[in-house]
Amino acid sequence: MLDRANPRAATADKDSPKTHPKATTFDEPLWQLAGVVEPPEEARTAREAAFERKADETLALLAAIVESSDDAILSNDLDGIITSWNKGAQQIFGYTPAEIIGHSLATIASENCQDDWAHCLEKIRRGERVDHYETFRRHKDGSDIVVSLTVSPIRDSSGTVIGASKVARDITGTRRAEQALRNADKLALAGRMAASIAHEINNPLEAITNLLFLLDHEALPEQARRYLILAQHELSRVSHIASQTLGFFRGAPGTAATPLVDIIDSAISLHIGRLATCNVVVEKDYQFSPSLFCNQGELRQVLVNLVANALDAMPNGGRLIARVRTAVDPATNASGVRVVIADTGTGMSLRTQRSIFEPFYTTKGATGTGLGLWVSSQIIARHKGRIRVRSSESPDSHGTVFSIFLPNLTEIPGNEIQQTALPTQQLPLPIDGGHVTSHEDGSRHIPAQSDPQSTAYNAA
Repeated sequence: MLDRANPRAATADKDSPKTHPKATTFDEPLWQLAGVVEPPEEARTAREAAFERKADETLALLAAIVESSDDAILSNDLDGIITSWNKGAQQIFGYTPAEIIGHSLATIASENCQDDWAHCLEKIRRGERVDHYETFRRHKDGSDIVVSLTVSPIRDSSGTVIGASKVARDITGTRRAEQALRNADKLALAGRMAASIAHEINNPLEAITNLLFLLDHEALPEQARRYLILAQHELSRVSHIASQTLGFFRGAPGTAATPLVDIIDSAISLHIGRLATCNVVVEKDYQFSPSLFCNQGELRQVLVNLVANALDAMPNGGRLIARVRTAVDPATNASGVRVVIADTGTGMSLRTQRSIFEPFYTTKGATGTGLGLWVSSQIIARHKGRIRVRSSESPDSHGTVFSIFLPNLTEIPGNEIQQTALPTQQLPLPIDGGHVTSHEDGSRHIPAQSDPQSTAYNAA
């Protein structure tokens, strides 16, 4: 060790191997005298490099966590322009980073909540957070999704808010499950009410049946006789619907091999008055098809509902197309019959098309129950069939097509009680202007004669 009180003592023993002659002067820098191998600048550079490596590792770890998250994690500036987008966001919203970065948050805003993203942005500008806010957002395909949203401000080194980070979790499935439970409770209540109503109306139905029976034995004009037959058929259908209790009664007696065109014609005939009032032209295109083993009352209920919905969509007139074709279901390769009920009405949005077969979903406000198409889908399912819908709201080509495929069955599945079907009388149909063709157009997807004004029903 250097003896600063007597510097010459350091050179007393020149032969000592531990003696460093240069250490006797103060010409060397102090960092060398202190035993530091590297100069301070190089040591500082090494420490900075190590810090940067550690920072890069931390950033890479955080980036990997963000990128692997199933939640949507994104950021935007104070103008609402998206600046980052992880894989979770791509999975939830459908947009790739290249498609969405640089675009406004309004791109993923739902029509139901167009302004809430702007309100969130105002809170961020004030430095506030938004925690677990449930709202709607729009997928790339146009559908709405329910998300739980957390929004936090992003600050720079000086503490100034420069943007926002968002974490969005898709809770659509959870909300749908909750809604399904609520619907199940409603359906159970509706079933009990329907059973009670069916019991209460049995007595007046029986009285009306007796009166019609007595009237049937009176001398009546031909037109009155036709109306009487129609009333008897509809009374029988009301009785069946009452016993069926809106689809909750699963035993469906009355199955028989029936020409499908007869059921379609009888369903259309029930709307003769509305067809004339709404100025709707009926076009029938029936290809010969064998009799179908089915429950006549249930299928008539389905077709009556579809025709009524078509008329609701054409208050100012239009065309109602009924078409029957032998067909093969591409999903099961089962042979059967395809029935198409199409209209040139206003059409439906994609959101409505996705929801119309759900219970209690209606677009008719207080006048609708939201059960018609749901019950119809249940009836078709009991016949091992499939029902599909396609619609367009385009001004140039608007309308709706319902396509029903019914397989050739020898027995309706699920019938625990087999009863002999009551004989039915074919109803005369006083519908003028109906065009019936029996020729084959070579395709079950395109009608024999296309409609130059509306091609929406070509999709069947």
